[in-house]
Amino acid sequence: MRARRLTVLATAATAAVALALAGCSSGSGPDKNADGPTTSASASAAAQPDDSASAAPSDAASEDGPKPASGDLTASSFAKEIAAASADAGSYKFTMKTSAGGTDAMVATGAVVTDEGSPAVSMKMDVGGMKVEVRYVDDVWYMNYGDMTQNKFVKIDPKTDDSDMAKQFESMTSQMDPAAGLEATKDAITSVTKKGAPITIDGVQAQPYEVVVDPSKVTGPMGDQFKAAVGTVPDELTYTYWIGDDHLMRRMTFELAGSSTEMTLTGWNSDVSVKAPKASEITDLKL
Repeated sequence: MRARRLTVLATAATAAVALALAGCSSGSGPDKNADGPTTSASASAAAQPDDSASAAPSDAASEDGPKPASGDLTASSFAKEIAAASADAGSYKFTMKTSAGGTDAMVATGAVVTDEGSPAVSMKMDVGGMKVEVRYVDDVWYMNYGDMTQNKFVKIDPKTDDSDMAKQFESMTSQMDPAAGLEATKDAITSVTKKGAPITIDGVQAQPYEVVVDPSKVTGPMGDQFKAAVGTVPDELTYTYWIGDDHLMRRMTFELAGSSTEMTLTGWNSDVSVKAPKASEITDLKL
């Protein structure tokens, strides 16, 4: 029972981290210090794009739909523009909630710093009453399961560890490269449509867009998962993204298999630091 519980929590954690990385790309280099690997981003202001210079190429208008206005995100430009803006920003904070049957199945808060395609993530999450703290730095996972791990972190390095738990994380680590994730979905986005009026999120006017994805066109490890789940994944997946004029993602929601997920991103380009735990915070306990 204990092993199954840890497996469920590990799966939930990696899924949450993958979602937290949605839309981000490589950013500035890391700072290192004696306490362990650290990735950080400064609070310097990101340059705001000029409307005339940053206008995305417009898709051809369909017979039953209006031609996108200059600067609107489209199916062909969405992934590219979001990735470019996120790379310039380099860091953000997030909150995430997944609900099913009117009950919160998972609640998470954390921060992300991107580092030349290798992001660093710090997150605290509650999965059905079980509290977990996750660090992901330099492709190594650190998992604190509370009392089950003596309130310390278990270090899981898929490159050197051949345990069953490490093998499970190894298959998920490949999804932690945000650039690869965008590459996997760029040809799978079939439509991007404005939905409703902008709303204010984190002090920014964010325009909602409905983004439709064809799972059969997703490539890489994510595509392999969709293929393995054939019969349970719909032909189309619909997401709603709230995007600012700076093309940074402010919120994302979607529903799948009776559950709904909402993620809000704030503090773009803020002074965020993500560190691996100190040696004294890591246990030798084997899962």
